[in-house]
Amino acid sequence: MGKGQSRMTGSMRFAVFVLAKLLSIVCLLLGFHWCSANAEPMAAIPVTLAWDASPDPAVAGYALYYGLLNSSITNRVDLGTTTSATISNLHAGSNYIFFVVAYSAAGIESIPSNTLPYRPLALSRLRLSELPDGTMSLRLRSAPNSLCRIEYASTPDAAQWQTLASAVADADGYVVISDPPSGRSSSRFYRATRP
Repeated sequence: MGKGQSRMTGSMRFAVFVLAKLLSIVCLLLGFHWCSANAEPMAAIPVTLAWDASPDPAVAGYALYYGLLNSSITNRVDLGTTTSATISNLHAGSNYIFFVVAYSAAGIESIPSNTLPYRPLALSRLRLSELPDGTMSLRLRSAPNSLCRIEYASTPDAAQWQTLASAVADADGYVVISDPPSGRSSSRFYRATRP
C-alpha cells in the first residue's frame, strides 16, 4: 500500500442487478437496432449495481467508479452509505467496467472491489402478459425519454412487420403498450425497435 492509504476490511462483493431482466417468455423477440458507423451512440437501458455493506465500523460511505473498458476511469459517483446505484448515462453496445470503494470519514479509500465488466443493451426483451379481457400488455425497458416502436407480424421470420404503436420511455426507462383483442389474429409475434 502507498503512503496515505489504508485497507478497509469487509466484504465488497459486487453484483449487477439489471433492472430489465431478460425473461424467456413465449413469443418474445429481442428488439433490433441498425445504425451506421457514424451514427450517434445509442443510449442504453439503465443498470442497477449493488454490493454488500462492509462490516468495518470505519466505513463512512461508498463510491462507484466506472468507465469504458481499456480507458481511464472517468466517472465517480459518491453514494454515501447507500449500497446500490442506478446508472442511466451509458451507451448501448459499449464495454464498461465498474468497481466500488469504501471510504473513511477522512476520505481515505479502500482498495477497489473486483471489477465488473458490462455491455448494456439498447432495449430489453419484450415482456408479454394477457389481461382478463384478452388485451395483450407489452412492456420493455429502454433509455429514459427514448422513442420506441412495437411492431407485429404473423410469423417471426416475416419480411414485413406492421407498426402497432410508438411510445416514449418514461423517466425510469419503462414503456407499456396495449394490443386489444379486436382485429387481432390468433397468432401474432412482436418485436421492439428504436427508430
